[in-house]
Amino acid sequence: MGIAKKSSQLAVVLCLALLGTACGDYGGGGSGAGGGGAPGPGPGPGPNPAPGPSDAEMQAAFEQTVHPLMTQYCVTCHAGAGPGTPHIASPDAATAYRETWYNQKVSLANPSTSRLVRRLVADFHHCWSDCVSDAAQMQLAIEQWATLVNFGSGGGQNVNGLVSENLTLADGFEDQGADRYSDNLIAFWNFKEGVGTIARDTSGVAPAIDLVLEGPALMSSYGIRVETGRAIASQEASRKLYDLLAEPRNGTQQYTLETWIANANIVQEGPARIVNYSANSGARNFGLGQVTYYYNARNRTVNPEVNENGNPALQTADADRDAQATLQHVVVTYDQYRGRRIYVNGAFTEDIDEVEPSALWNWSANHRVVMGNDVSNDRQWQGTIRLVAIYQYALSEAQIIQNFDAGVGKRILMRFDVSRWAGAGSYIEFVVSELDDYSYLFCRPSFHAPGVTNARVGKLRVMVNGQSPVSGQGFVNVDTVVTSTEQQLSPLCSVIQKDAGPLTDVFTIDFEYLANFQSPKPPPPIPPLPPPQYGDPLPTDGLRDFRRINESMAAVTGVSPNAASVRSTYDDLAVQLPATADLRTFASAQQVAVTKLSLEYCNALVETTNLRTAFFGAIVDFNAPATTAFSSQAARDALAQRFVDRMFSANVAYQPDFGTVQPVLDGLIDDLTAGCTAATCDDERTRTVVKSLCAATLASAATSIH
Repeated sequence: MGIAKKSSQLAVVLCLALLGTACGDYGGGGSGAGGGGAPGPGPGPGPNPAPGPSDAEMQAAFEQTVHPLMTQYCVTCHAGAGPGTPHIASPDAATAYRETWYNQKVSLANPSTSRLVRRLVADFHHCWSDCVSDAAQMQLAIEQWATLVNFGSGGGQNVNGLVSENLTLADGFEDQGADRYSDNLIAFWNFKEGVGTIARDTSGVAPAIDLVLEGPALMSSYGIRVETGRAIASQEASRKLYDLLAEPRNGTQQYTLETWIANANIVQEGPARIVNYSANSGARNFGLGQVTYYYNARNRTVNPEVNENGNPALQTADADRDAQATLQHVVVTYDQYRGRRIYVNGAFTEDIDEVEPSALWNWSANHRVVMGNDVSNDRQWQGTIRLVAIYQYALSEAQIIQNFDAGVGKRILMRFDVSRWAGAGSYIEFVVSELDDYSYLFCRPSFHAPGVTNARVGKLRVMVNGQSPVSGQGFVNVDTVVTSTEQQLSPLCSVIQKDAGPLTDVFTIDFEYLANFQSPKPPPPIPPLPPPQYGDPLPTDGLRDFRRINESMAAVTGVSPNAASVRSTYDDLAVQLPATADLRTFASAQQVAVTKLSLEYCNALVETTNLRTAFFGAIVDFNAPATTAFSSQAARDALAQRFVDRMFSANVAYQPDFGTVQPVLDGLIDDLTAGCTAATCDDERTRTVVKSLCAATLASAATSIH
């Protein structure tokens, strides 16, 4: 069930690994000779932002407003020694200020959009009382911070050096992006309408399944924002999906549902309905939903195991946390060979559909396409839907990756004039889009200059409204020599936080090296070490980690850990087993993994004759039916005693003894043999009962805790 995730899954978020190093205060841009050339110039062709507050003034205001809230309510995790980063609640005010301001956790221009506020009101992240009132308290503190430094009238901090012109998104022009795979497309919503209450199906396949927006709103960056209500199509138009996919004579009996979505949070349940072809919350042909950290895919077929609601569902493994509150490419495919498969950000989640695939002949022709909710309007999902496509066939992995690489939404080409330093006609171009409600995505910078060769371009930073925050500055690592008139500087992207918003934010590009000019920036000060915090004393008892659990189970059962079935199960479960000795980290998913592994060891023990004889001796007649094998209380007691003797240590304080274990195992035997006769519970049932007793004992805390 997707326990061992591909390493590529962790790399699909293009930019987060690129968050660069600090850039500090830019007062007094440097000068000097670049490549033996002329001294560095002053400001670039566009006007520089007006002078704003200094770092010292900003920190002093932070200490009076936001910092007290942090140290009161966030200190457990974010003080520097806890599990949370960044260290926004550090007792050292300078450290907390840098971690808050330069990591873009606040927006003084628009405090309600600050990450510190949204984490409370939207993500419900460790609120200290009521999330709404807590968010209001945090927003008020940020507003007071902005007032103290008179932020807005100065437009941010002063910047000098190699600075490009100022541009807004309106100064760019739309980029059509890479080609998507679109063969066999039968329904397509890219939500480019911008205004109105209708989202058009632009697939070109009639009839168009146009959606009426009953609550959701169209976005200028392409998509719909869903907070309440639904986007729903008519029954007549929706029938196209039945006719092309499920109709017994002409339907393909397979399909692909492709989406670009951003879940508003990771606490939605229900499942909260993202895209469905249904009649109400209890009847659907197919559907994609969210339940906290996992995705839920339902599909109705003629398989008698599947009900009219498309259950049992295929769900991504909860431990993998595939569903996140960020923009994701989520694809569900269905065919007659592999059943349902789920892909997130171009990668197969490795969750296997255990329901045998069957034809779609029993789909209802009267269901309706609905997004953000169900037809019955009682399964609300919240977030943004940027694109939805339905195909007549199951896409291949290569086709899914092609569409993931093509991206989504409105992409703007922004060309920053650098002709003052690099010659007439020269500019640096970025592909810019809105990533989510909080940030922009600046991608693939390229240098264009009709007559420039062997020009150095190095250490770029993106500024928003005159501010150049630390995080998101992945292009600060760019340092290359341009050898052609058009050259890509980086194939990657950087996440840049929104400030006032896409209608008014002003962008500028700052350089340290450009052609024969340079304006190097001093490195930021190294933050002081946080004060020693030793925390609570470590417990004397602890967990066995994944290796010790495996070795312990092998030792007490006598089964080799390298036996094929055991080794395969262990390799699949290793990342789900406890990784540390700290009892406080133990989670239910780890107990599930311990139980699965114990079942594999117990199965090998009972089904291997020589191991079984060595462990149990003549206590149980494994060739007798269950009614005979467990008919004697003496035999039952002897079996319980054997498990206690072999799996528990007699020299450990608080270890369960026979008197504690025997009633539990005896009751389990009663449950597993209830209603049995010699004819209905043969020797196979006898072995099953013993395996269950073995797993119940082996997976207990007595084995996993030391």
